[in-house]
Order: sequence, then C-alpha cells, then structure tokens
Amino acid sequence: MDEKSLKTLEFHKVKEILAGYTSFSAGEDLARKLAPTNDLDEARSWQAETREAIELFETHTNITIGGARDVRQPADNAELGFILRAEDLQAIQATIVAARDLRRHLLKLEYEAPHLADTAGLIEECPGIVSAISCTIDERGEVLDSASTKLAKIRQEQQVVYGRIQDKLQRLLNSSMSQYLQEPIITMRGGRYVIPLRADAKGRVKGIVHDHSGSGATLWVEPMNTVELNNEYRELQLREQDEIARILRELSALIGEQGASIKRVVERMAELDLIFAKANYASAIDAVEPQFDTWRSFPQAKPPKHANERAKWTPPPRNLHPGSTIWIKGARHPLLDPGDVVPTDLTLGDDIFTVLITGPNTGGKTVSLKTLGLMVLMAQSGLHVPAIEARLTVFDDVFADIGDEQSIEQSLSTFSAHMTNIVRILLHVTERSLVLLDELGSGTDPAEGAALAQAIDSYLRDKGATTFVATHYTELKKYASQKDGATNASLHFDQENLSPTYEMSIVL
Repeated sequence: MDEKSLKTLEFHKVKEILAGYTSFSAGEDLARKLAPTNDLDEARSWQAETREAIELFETHTNITIGGARDVRQPADNAELGFILRAEDLQAIQATIVAARDLRRHLLKLEYEAPHLADTAGLIEECPGIVSAISCTIDERGEVLDSASTKLAKIRQEQQVVYGRIQDKLQRLLNSSMSQYLQEPIITMRGGRYVIPLRADAKGRVKGIVHDHSGSGATLWVEPMNTVELNNEYRELQLREQDEIARILRELSALIGEQGASIKRVVERMAELDLIFAKANYASAIDAVEPQFDTWRSFPQAKPPKHANERAKWTPPPRNLHPGSTIWIKGARHPLLDPGDVVPTDLTLGDDIFTVLITGPNTGGKTVSLKTLGLMVLMAQSGLHVPAIEARLTVFDDVFADIGDEQSIEQSLSTFSAHMTNIVRILLHVTERSLVLLDELGSGTDPAEGAALAQAIDSYLRDKGATTFVATHYTELKKYASQKDGATNASLHFDQENLSPTYEMSIVL
C-alpha cells in the first residue's frame, strides 16, 4: 500500500486507537504496524478472526490474554548466556502460563472459532520451564530455600549466626553501656550489624566505627565481640549470593535452550491480542463485518466468424470497468465524534467506477473521500467498519491526494505539490487501484484547472482505476454525465437553514 496515501487518510490514527485496545506491549506494537493486505483470502481470513472474537466475547468471559508479557528480550539474553533477573523469569513464567491457558480454551472452542483455534494451536508448550521457575522463585521474586540443598544449608547457618549476633548486641543494649547509646536499637551499616553510640561517648564501647550521622552526634559502631560473627555472617551472605547466581544461571540456561520457542509464544499471543483488540474496537464503534466480492470480469464482444460479416462489423467500445465493488450503507468516519458524524452512503452501481463529487466548500467532500479511504483500508486490515452494511473488492493499492500539500522545504506551491503527488500516483496506478482526489485542478487558472482535471480523470478512467474526485468545476459534472462508467455525486444542502447536511447522493 502507498505509505504517503495511508498517512494522508490518517490510517495511523485508526491504528493508534486500535493499539489502545491491546493488552500487552507486543500486541500494541503489532497494532501500530498493522498494514492492509491486498490478498483476498487473507482479508477474508482476518475478518473471520475478528468476527469469531466478537462472538466469543459475548459468551465466554474467560477468554483473555492474561498475564502475558513481551519477554523476547530476556529470551534473547538467555540465548546469549546472560543470567536473567528474577523478575524476568517471573514474566516468562506468567507468559507461558497465560499462553497455555488461552491455547487450552481456544482449542476447546475449535468448532465455534476455527481461525482462532488455528492460531492458538501454534502456541508451543515450552516444557519444564513453568515448573522449574515455580520451584525456584517465590511470588516476591526471591529464590526459595528449596531451590538447592546447598542454599538451604547456607541459610540455616545464616540464621544461627544472625541469632548469636542479635543476642550479643541485645545484651549490650540491656547493660549499663546503654547510657552511652543514642537509642537502644540494632541496625546495619555496610552489611554489618552496629549500634548507635553517642559521639561524646566515643571509646566507651570498644569496636569499629562504620559511619556517623549527618550532624556528627551519632557514631555507628560494631562492637569487638561481634566482629568475628559479622565476618562469618558476611561470608555466608557471599556464599548465598554465589549459590543464587548459580541457580539463576542454570535456570537461565534452560530458558536459553528454549528461547526461540518462547519468542514464538510471544508472537502468537501478540497476534491473538491484536485480534481481540480488533473485536473490542469493532464493538466500541458499532461496526459491521465487510463482505468481499471477487473482481468481476466483463467479456469483450468477439468479431463474427464469417469474413463478410467481419468486414462490416464495428467493434463496440471496450468496457473499461475494472470489476470493482463499492457498496457501503451508512458509512461513518471512524475518527469523528459519533454524536456529530453524519452517516453517508457510498454505493456504486454495477456499471460505475468513476465518481465526480460536487457541493459547497464546507469540508463534506473531503470527509466523504477520507471516509471511503478508511473504510477500504480498515476492511483490508481485518477491522470491521463503522457502517450499516459494507461490500467491497480488495484493492491492490489506495492512492489519495487530499488536503494542503504545500511543501516549504521543496519551495513548492500548493498547486505544484498537489501535481507532484498526482504525477506520482498516475505512474503507479492500475486497474485494481482506488484513487481519491480532493479539489482536483484547484489552485491555478480556472479554465486551465478544469482542463487539467478532466485530462487526469480521463487518464484514470482509461486505466480502469476506481476513482472518486471532489471538484467544484461544472465542466467535470458535464464530463461525468457523458462518459460510460462515470457518474456525478453531490452533497445535500438544507435550503431552509442554509447549511450543509454532509449527506452525499451518488447518481446511480
């Protein structure tokens, strides 16, 4: 799809809204990268996924992404041999559990949601990881004593030494030496247990000064009779850290062995998250599933078999219609306030593929063009469309020239910038393109602009592109009424209130 036209039609804003309905960052990224397909089977499959999700949400409240997280970076790190943090391991565990639960739910609903079940069936098991993490790390992210016999023994020894340190210091707090203390508490400085000695009582308690208060009134002292115990305790802490590192290294190695599978699990969950977001977005905007027609063919007349008849035969004009379908009833622009937007019908007869839109310069023509463009882009992206009914063909590309194209950087006037963009479109357009042009030929001499607009429209018609052109030139209105495959459309105007209604009528 033409990236410039997608931006012109503000499809990125639709994707940003869609991203707000996702449940985790990987799904959010996928929503922002969503691109329309030009493959009919894929477009139909994407629409079926959205429909299945909407129907499931109406009857099954337990269908969720759960606690999935984007853990592809930790999985990459584990593959490279890094030791993962406990919180990363917990996130991996939560993601695998959420994926396992969602896979189980959707496979049970295979007959109700075959497309979703197919995606869920691709979620890999990652055996042994959940149980390994559960046996190693608790809910707070701490490594469990049971993670290894050695760790359990070290921590038991720590408790014994800790008790002896506390006992010695507590006895000091309860002795006559307490009169020299700032307050009767035991605290820690630099990984060693100390007591708060008043600065004016320095030397009353023999020991090592580890710190002092900001005012200098308090000294944090480690009494001499606890130095050896503190040394032993610190040594046990270091041994504990080494053992925890060894345990996490082994666990990270297990993650690394299945890193590719874990990343694929995240990708499958992101796909399902995107589908669920499409479903929730569709419900929020009261959208309908568009139906896709195949491109119709128009066989050309064949000359007579006999030579005499062939000599007199004049071939009829070639049918230029590309076989496209555009039939949208009650279309609503998805980015406008639902309370203010006026639904419009964008319906073409079977023999029409070029529409010339006229009406007052109140913005209605531009909104109609953008509405049609977004309807097509949304439909080909698997999104239901805000309308009453929609039937479309799948276009290979959507081109749009709408709005102020003035380029200060290239020193181009509005007219020149529009023409630069239109020339680019004309170079790439095919019979399976949708082209949307706003105020074609404006910004220059009226007579020249009308002639230029008519020439461009004729070129697009000869190419067989499905084209909608907004214009204020009466010459183009006459042109549309005289050419096969072309028609006029107009925006209604309330004569009593002297204001536009923004409703469009296409001459069928």
